[in-house]
Order: sequence, then structure tokens, then C-alpha cells
Amino acid sequence: MSSADRTLLKVEDLSKNFGGVRALSGLDLSLDEGELVGLIGPNGSGKTTAFNLLTGVLKPSGGKIIFRGHDVAGNSPETNARLGMARTFQNIRLFRELPVIDNVAVGLHMRHGSGFLPTVLKLPSAHRSERLIRKKALEVLHTLNMRDRAHELVSNLPYGDQRKVEFARALATEPSLLLLDEPTAGMNPHETAEVAETIRHLHRETGLTILLVEHDMKMVMGLCERVNVIHQGQILAHGYPEAIQQNPRVIEAYLGRRKV
Repeated sequence: MSSADRTLLKVEDLSKNFGGVRALSGLDLSLDEGELVGLIGPNGSGKTTAFNLLTGVLKPSGGKIIFRGHDVAGNSPETNARLGMARTFQNIRLFRELPVIDNVAVGLHMRHGSGFLPTVLKLPSAHRSERLIRKKALEVLHTLNMRDRAHELVSNLPYGDQRKVEFARALATEPSLLLLDEPTAGMNPHETAEVAETIRHLHRETGLTILLVEHDMKMVMGLCERVNVIHQGQILAHGYPEAIQQNPRVIEAYLGRRKV
């Protein structure tokens, strides 16, 4: 299979203006099927804007977002989710007073729910659908080693396990691309290491294509196969982690120009 045939996501000349301010300008990047790729950059570099454009939260001012061969630029998040794009959020957004399994089931309803009318009328098809959803929810939790916590309230879980539940809910939508938005935000080094291992395990077990937007450079370098560095709304550098760490332009963007 050629490289072009394996391309799942391709971003071409993507731009975003907020009034007179250009947040992104000519952004290009691509992901092949099965890759785990990082997107990093200093604060204010445009990472969050790029992520929100890819997932449909924001509409681009120009450029293309080609996902599975179709231009999805300007699509709603719901449309992109149905096409196979799932995301997590920097701030965990779970139903904290519901059990873990119910949170995961929310993601499954998009593809396996029986619909409004059968559910309201309590038709046999609705009961069959709910049984299937519960079964699949347990399978997803098993992938993340969380099956034994399926019936615990989310609010009773430690922060790291809550993040796993959010991963599970995203997986439940049966995506072909998973976008992780700063999953270690607010975590201590031990929690960060646990989340990194969860992502590594998830990628190894499912072969899912993952784009990781993250501020923790050490985590990204130890986890991702390729890394894109964004600075002032453009891709500054891209390549293997070893090369990125030694790139003078990347070092300058993060640390500033050394004074003579």
C-alpha cells in the first residue's frame, strides 16, 4: 500500500482569523492510518485553535481538512463524529454522578442506539439495543483495564482513572481517528506517566490513529512516532522525536533566542 493510500488525515494551507488577528496561517500536516503523532508548541502558538478546527468546534477561514478522502472543513463536531473522528477535552467532561459504564454507553448510542421512538415506546428493539450497548461498553472498558470499575460512580474515581473513562467514551464511538487534547493537563508527574502508558497501551491494542496535542514535551517525545511543532500559527518543524529535540528553531521557539 502506498503512503497516499494510507493517509487518513491531511491538512492543507489551513488558516483561521479572529477579526484582524491571524491565529493560524498556512498550516499543513498529515497522519497515516495507525500512526501516533504529536502536535506541540509554546503557549499561544495555535495548538488549541488547530485542534478546534480539526474537530469542527471552529470554522476555518481558509484551507482544507481532508479526512478519509473528503474535505470536512466547516463540518459540525457531530458530523465529524459520525464520520469516525473522536476527541477528548483538556478539562474532563464526564457525568460524574453516573456509573462508569453509563458514561461509556453515551458514546455507543450514536451508532447502536435504537432511536427516539422505539426507546419512548419501550419496543423490543430498544431492549435489544440497550443490551448490546452494555455489552460493548464492557468490552471497551476491558481494553483500558477498567472493566472491574464499570459500576463505580465516576466521582469516586481518582483523576487518572477519570481520564481513562473519557478515553473509553471516545473509543465507544468506534472512531478511526482519536484526537487527544492535552490529556495530562493539571496532572502531577506520576499521573502523567500513567496517562502516557494508557495511551501507549491503547495504541498498541487497537492500532487506532491518534493525534496527541500536549504541552508536556518529555511525554510526547517518549510516546509519539512523529512530532509536529507549531509556532505563531504555522508548522515550524516536523519529524522524528530525536530530530525535533535537536532542532535549533524548536529550541529557540521554546526557550527564546540566546543573548550574546
